[in-house]
Amino acid sequence: MELTPEQQAHVEELIADAKSEWETSVLSPLTAERDELLQYKPKQETDEQKEIARLKAELNHQKLVSKLKESNLDDFIDLVNFNDDETEAQKKIEKLNSLLEQRKLNNLYEPDNKRPTTAYDQSAAKGDTVGMLQSKLSKLFG
Repeated sequence: MELTPEQQAHVEELIADAKSEWETSVLSPLTAERDELLQYKPKQETDEQKEIARLKAELNHQKLVSKLKESNLDDFIDLVNFNDDETEAQKKIEKLNSLLEQRKLNNLYEPDNKRPTTAYDQSAAKGDTVGMLQSKLSKLFG
């Protein structure tokens, strides 16, 4: 079925009207909403910014590793979280140091009971050989 030029023009006019109505009622509000939401979109980091962030993190890691080595806590490098800022990490290092010091003090040798001193030990401490011999002989014969 062929359309006459007037019918073709009328159909095109109806399509244009429907399109303009759709643009004003649907597309324009969506575009405005999208533009409004774009202001909240986080900025895309460039490769240089990503590299700078990586280098900063690496520098902080090296600083914390050196602080741990200064404190003789090399064994605990894997246990410390390097995502914290320097002051938090320093506090953790100090706390770890104090805990280790407390543990050292708690692990010192403490005898259960002191051995009683015998007459032989007293004589040996004085350098009295006669007293030492007497205490040994008294054990054998006495």
